[in-house]
Amino acid sequence: MQQKSQNRARPRGRERCAAAAALTLACALLAAPAAHAAHATSGPAQAPSIEETSAADSVAVLVNPERPLDPIDYVPEDLVDVDGSGAELVSPAADAAEELLAAARQAGHDLVAESGYRSYDRQSELYRGYVAQYGASYAERISAKPGTSEHQLGLAVDVGLASGQCSLHRCFGDTAAGAWVAEHAEEFGFVLRYPDGHSETTGYAYEPWHLRYLGPEVTADFAASNAETYEEYVAALETAADVVSEPLPSFLPPEPGTTDDADPELERVRQDLSWLPHWLAEGPARR
Repeated sequence: MQQKSQNRARPRGRERCAAAAALTLACALLAAPAAHAAHATSGPAQAPSIEETSAADSVAVLVNPERPLDPIDYVPEDLVDVDGSGAELVSPAADAAEELLAAARQAGHDLVAESGYRSYDRQSELYRGYVAQYGASYAERISAKPGTSEHQLGLAVDVGLASGQCSLHRCFGDTAAGAWVAEHAEEFGFVLRYPDGHSETTGYAYEPWHLRYLGPEVTADFAASNAETYEEYVAALETAADVVSEPLPSFLPPEPGTTDDADPELERVRQDLSWLPHWLAEGPARR
């Protein structure tokens, strides 16, 4: 991740709102890390580093139309079959998917893995087909361009009913099985990656069948953050990293006992900054 310039342009309109939302969430993540972790739903919460959200071989990597894979034709290692379905995922994600499917069956929902890993070349074929059928504008809302698909990571699985009802359609989210998946996916280290009403943020239409494996620690931290999308969560982490990387001594007034102690203006500034958490000035955040 390149260091952002201190002379960056001020965001406007929707970008300004998004930046403000990221800053608000970042402040929440920074202000009370212990309380944040305590509300995790699926085990000990651990936020990824900024480097991990950018590395193709990281379970926490963020991939979307604005953040393509590097390398663009990345191929994951250790791909294994999921539950005899023919769909492949990297080993930890495959194990978690099989546990999720087994738990769903115990709850009365016969789910199957419909799609897992797709190579760069396979994604290219699919995307070209959607463009030919629907046109480029609509194709971009329902299919990832090659090199920007989570399926290429081997960390994304499409689930559906064994009966084929509502297969890869938004009505899957209205079924009892779809509701179960939305409620319990986090328990197995998965998140519902493209939630309803957030296509402007994720870049894609609502997909209640598309689950992304983040692992139990990152999933727990994401759930506790109250971020609506993984894009929002990662943006907050990046904002928080920017905050703690600032050279605070360069703008904080001198501590008592150094210089100009009697200056009433400096004392007023000290009081104005009293809301800063002591750990923010003392050292790096937990991330």
